[in-house]
Amino acid sequence: MPNRRTLLYAALALAAGFPLVQCGSDQAKDDAEMILIKQGQFLMGGKEEEVADHPQKNYLHILAERPVHTVKISAFYMDKYEVTNAQYHRFLADLEGNKDVNVNHPDQPSNISHEQDPAVGAELLGENQPTVGLNWFDAYAYCKWAGKRLPTEAEWEYAARGPDTYRTYPWGNEAPSAEGIWRANYEPKEGKDADRFRYSAPVGSYLDGASPFGLLDMAGNADEWVQDWHAGREYYAASEGAQDPQGPGGGKKKVQKGGSYYAELWQIRIGARHYGSPGIKNPYQGVRCAKDLK
Repeated sequence: MPNRRTLLYAALALAAGFPLVQCGSDQAKDDAEMILIKQGQFLMGGKEEEVADHPQKNYLHILAERPVHTVKISAFYMDKYEVTNAQYHRFLADLEGNKDVNVNHPDQPSNISHEQDPAVGAELLGENQPTVGLNWFDAYAYCKWAGKRLPTEAEWEYAARGPDTYRTYPWGNEAPSAEGIWRANYEPKEGKDADRFRYSAPVGSYLDGASPFGLLDMAGNADEWVQDWHAGREYYAASEGAQDPQGPGGGKKKVQKGGSYYAELWQIRIGARHYGSPGIKNPYQGVRCAKDLK
């Protein structure tokens, strides 16, 4: 049952023109709340000055955030929250019951199961915490099972940044703790639990960290797998003005966005590009799904 603050926030989001969509069983098995992301264009990537003091500022994973470039995005739906443990465990129970392999990606190795990483401890397994310990194949399968899909990297950034202005973080350019208001769950210098949670937070805990479209937890909490293969800055340089870019045609690593409860400040910027091997699980990796308009 949503609390009064959640209902108020939903009303404000609707008033601002960002429709909420409750996907019922005829649309999505996880009954996730989704938000319509209206078509538009935005500036994708990260700015050099955001990492000017970082000791790895000349490393590939940071240089690959640039150049900032204009991208056009068609309308789509995206989950308001990261997928929770309760939702993911429902997916696992359904797979156990029907042995459906049609949700698997065609390239998924036969020796991979969709169980969470065994390293995920009880402190990360609350029903309303973001599910973590997933590899890319798990994230793909969950979204397909739910009647949805993984977002592209461009869609994810657009949903986090919005069309009207460049933002370092989903809420703007101020620090996550500006004026004593915490806006994200990560690993601040003040201490691991300075943001109120030692590990991941229940989804939707930081209403002040909402993106311009009203999505929550797009900075910190759980790294979110997206569709794209990762490539160096050459791909971004060639993407100026692109319409709905789908990412490189191949690669060895898949992109993750948003940072996790274990991330440092620079890692929860919208422009930050994390990546990992699609078959490797760890206790920081989760997912948020997208859906086409139909």
